[in-house]
Amino acid sequence: MKYLLILFLILTASFITFAQDVKISGKITGEQNAPLFGANVVIEGTIDGATTDSTGYYEFETSKTGVQNLLFTYLDYNEKRQTVNIESGKPMELNIQLKKAVVETEEIIVTASSYTSGQNSQVTITPLEIVRIPGSDGDLFRAITTFPGSNQVDEGSRITVRGGDANEVLTILDQASLYNPFIFDDDFNTSSYTTINPWGLRGINFSSGGFSAKFGNVLSAVLDLKTYEMPQGTGGFLWLGLANVGMSGVYLNKTKDFGATIDIGQTILEPYFKLNGYLTDRYDPIPLARGVGGSLAWKPSKSSNLKGIFDYSKDKIGVRNTSPSYDGFFNSGSETVFGNLKYSAGIGSKTYFSMGLSYSNHIDDVLYGVLNTVTKQRYAKYRLDVTHQLAKNVDLNTGGEYEYNEDRFDGRVPQYNYAIGNNAPYFDINSLNHTGRIGGYIEAQIKPAKRFFVIPGVRVDNHTLSKKTVVDPRLSMGWKFAKDMVLRGAVGLYHQFPRLEYYAQSDNNNLKPEQATHYILGYELNKMEGIFLFRVEGYYKEYKDLVLRDKNNFLYTSNGKGYAKGIDVFLKSGITNKYSTWISYAYTDSKRSQYEAQNETSANYDITHNLTFVASYNISDVITTGLTYRVSTGKPFTPVTGGIYDPNLNLYQPVYAETNSGRFPTYQRMDVNFQYIFSLFGRFAIAVFQINNLLNQKNLYDYTYNFDYTKREEIVTTNKRQFYMGLGLQF
Repeated sequence: MKYLLILFLILTASFITFAQDVKISGKITGEQNAPLFGANVVIEGTIDGATTDSTGYYEFETSKTGVQNLLFTYLDYNEKRQTVNIESGKPMELNIQLKKAVVETEEIIVTASSYTSGQNSQVTITPLEIVRIPGSDGDLFRAITTFPGSNQVDEGSRITVRGGDANEVLTILDQASLYNPFIFDDDFNTSSYTTINPWGLRGINFSSGGFSAKFGNVLSAVLDLKTYEMPQGTGGFLWLGLANVGMSGVYLNKTKDFGATIDIGQTILEPYFKLNGYLTDRYDPIPLARGVGGSLAWKPSKSSNLKGIFDYSKDKIGVRNTSPSYDGFFNSGSETVFGNLKYSAGIGSKTYFSMGLSYSNHIDDVLYGVLNTVTKQRYAKYRLDVTHQLAKNVDLNTGGEYEYNEDRFDGRVPQYNYAIGNNAPYFDINSLNHTGRIGGYIEAQIKPAKRFFVIPGVRVDNHTLSKKTVVDPRLSMGWKFAKDMVLRGAVGLYHQFPRLEYYAQSDNNNLKPEQATHYILGYELNKMEGIFLFRVEGYYKEYKDLVLRDKNNFLYTSNGKGYAKGIDVFLKSGITNKYSTWISYAYTDSKRSQYEAQNETSANYDITHNLTFVASYNISDVITTGLTYRVSTGKPFTPVTGGIYDPNLNLYQPVYAETNSGRFPTYQRMDVNFQYIFSLFGRFAIAVFQINNLLNQKNLYDYTYNFDYTKREEIVTTNKRQFYMGLGLQF
């Protein structure tokens, strides 16, 4: 629910501030006077500042006067402080040149499929870009789907990568694994949103394959998120939107060794539904979500930092759904508590370590006809990572983790998936399953030559429930064969242990960890400090030991297999200081035998073609507009070919064609937004107007059938043309 609340947070700290007393402007350049796109300038101890455009130009206004320190930063460059005397009503122009940081081991991009520039350098996507992408609603996961290889699932926030399922993507926040960072997750034809606030993120590294040995128990992709050790200033914000309200605040003390953040929000969807012509009688209750989160940070010394993060969210929804056997409301709700404590410190000049302890508790309840279940999932994790510089050209990374997972399932489940009415036969399930996983890794970053980089690594993981141990060797390398061009590749073995619910329905917990082997080769052209970026990457993933249901005894086995292959293309350009754009295209061919599919067929999210276009335009200094257009091949689905009458239940049983042998029509959607910055009560304010699905495209979500399955009707997504508006105010 934080997705629009943080809009004005980011725009205040990283965009153009307005209606203050003194205008400060200038240009930030790098070596050879090349403009730096995305560099930051801020008055220390405040949130007054800006981010440079594609020409290196910045501009903001502030009420601060007198002697102030301006901090100029750009990742991979040395930061620079400039003391200035700000005089009321007197504009100031300040041009700054930053010098490249000397980090010998990170000269080139080496991580295959990773949308970052180096291990600690500027990320390709910034928080500012996240909130400015039309249709993303300020949601990190939705923004990620504009990159090649990733797809949005049913207009929700869960993402799938390169033909894999959503559960093959691992999200990490400050060493903690995030398994359920969503509201309205997996509800019937309802958009979900992540609870992650991009405002507090200093690093966003999305890797769609070939990722580091430090990440285990994941098959397809990793989203590695790092927060700021300390808040970047002090201030507060109020958001009043058509669908939501919220308040955020940040605090940093004068000595900058203690800071805190708070974020509170709630959805209020009834006026939003009425404006957009929703039939509110389809919902009971109307979707409701609320949440609160925050952090505390303390620096015991210059080289150490202790930070705690807390987040709580709760949602509830009821959506009317008509099936052949039942007409009623699909009711669901969830509640999530998450906490993470991280300590990091340097030991001398060559060693750095960080350790974290996290806990999450997630509860889901579902009621639909005879279906009535409560699922409780608990996770606890401890992790330690150490980086040590062995030599000038060699860094050694090592670490380990222990994770505990508990899954409790209680309730009644229909005996037949086609008979879900209140009087349908059912069976009770009361189960408790738990397991532990211990893993460790070692990885070296080696630079044998100035333009060549290689990262060999290996990790080991042991699963206490299945008593299985896996060893995953991995290798990635990069060659900067020209000034702006890099060739890179990766090969590696990856394992992921099946979810606990599958072990509960297997023969004596005898499931193997699912396996994927990655082969990746890519080329990148990066000119003018990231103003122009082009990359193309081909990949092949071979799957083994996938979870597959035995058609004779209905127990799960490890006999599934498959593959995914394709090519990703990405082009990003800041054409002028007013206009920027990126285009992503992905071709995917993914087949597998898994779950109910006995033969290799299209995977659940085998999207053959996926094209996304994103553009933003500064109409003036205070008005910005943006557009997102995406078109993709429809998702596979399993058609129903007819029905067979069941006299015992007095209803028809559906007859299915081969798994995923059908496809929905082509998916299309266009979103636009407008942002206006002005002064309200002498304070910075921003107004937002957004139109999602501008062309009112009726994208197909599913089919519903009549009683004997002889006729079907289309169910389109709830995301028809939607209008949204909101107002943010700094205080």
